[in-house]
Amino acid sequence: MLQNRLGKEKRLVVANVRKSFDVVIVGGGPAGIATGLTLGARGISYCIVEANLEPTRKLGEAIPPNARALFKKLGIQHLMEAAEHTAYYGNKSCWGSSELEQKEFIEGVYGHGYLLDRLQFEKQLRVHIRNNDGTFMAGYKLRKVLRTEKGIEAHIQNEFETQIISAKYIVDATGRKAAVCRQLGVQKQIVDNQFAIVCKAALFTSVAHQIMVEATKNGWWYAAPQSATELTLMFFTDLVLVPEKRKLASFLQNELSKTLHLSKLIATAVLDFETIKVMPAGTSKLKKPYGDCWIAVGDAAYAFDPISSYGITSALASGFYAGHAMASALANEEDAMLAYSYVFENAFQAYMEKLAGQYALEMRWEGSRYWKARHDTLILDLIDKPDYQLS
Repeated sequence: MLQNRLGKEKRLVVANVRKSFDVVIVGGGPAGIATGLTLGARGISYCIVEANLEPTRKLGEAIPPNARALFKKLGIQHLMEAAEHTAYYGNKSCWGSSELEQKEFIEGVYGHGYLLDRLQFEKQLRVHIRNNDGTFMAGYKLRKVLRTEKGIEAHIQNEFETQIISAKYIVDATGRKAAVCRQLGVQKQIVDNQFAIVCKAALFTSVAHQIMVEATKNGWWYAAPQSATELTLMFFTDLVLVPEKRKLASFLQNELSKTLHLSKLIATAVLDFETIKVMPAGTSKLKKPYGDCWIAVGDAAYAFDPISSYGITSALASGFYAGHAMASALANEEDAMLAYSYVFENAFQAYMEKLAGQYALEMRWEGSRYWKARHDTLILDLIDKPDYQLS
């Protein structure tokens, strides 16, 4: 083991490689790539630093119909034509009553949405950014961020070398962990302690290619097809209700047995409890999504409850607006960053109101710890503070 470690250390380049851009973006997911595409269209030099060498499958598949205009603005609408992505006409939902209801999009002005093959979408985004002359550095981890007189220095490293990237702005597109903000001493505010427990189900009979949502006493379920033979299951609940790791499988089985509809859907499926993941899935935000040399996008700035379906769309939108804000700021336009903050503060306000309304629809388990926490945190706070602000 010592010999292997020494061999790896020898492969590292001792001398630091230095590069300079107007903007360095840390995180190569939808938010980071949308930021890069927007900056590139405005003639701003940038590079994207991504820790994973190859794309990984992420959670979040639904693209609502009203996102079509945003995809067009970013120049990525053609990505939806891939055979792996399918038309998305609506959800099946058991929420507020015992009935499983169908919510259709087709009657809306935007037509249908899309259900993404998320891994394929991540691959497409990487190819697209590189085809648009974007500098995409995969396999590099962020080690530290330093403020300088001219902006920032991002120290990154892969297996073979270290690099120091100088830039006027750094973008935090690292998701909920907000790694850049943490380095800069900027803390996120947590609205609730909702977590998701995620597992997979192998299917032996075909199911409708659409998302199903079902509320239960201790939280709610989200089921999304990944392929004709695989389903992703997510159970959202309060952190205090999440058991220790060795009890997760039995906990999920017990919660599944309480469902009226989902349990029938997966009656013949085989659940994979070997790959269970537990991750934060509640609402959080930065008090201010930018500073003197940085800006946050996607979940790093505003993380949304998955029931809102804000995920990917909000990530792309934040990258689009942040890219324009930085380009304008670099052109010495006053209040460019303030405008970015204003747009998303208003969006967050609207989100909180809709979220409270969504949870207010479910009153079957008022004594449940999970639902009481949702009602107290969201509904009562909005009554007391109509202009929702986090203290």
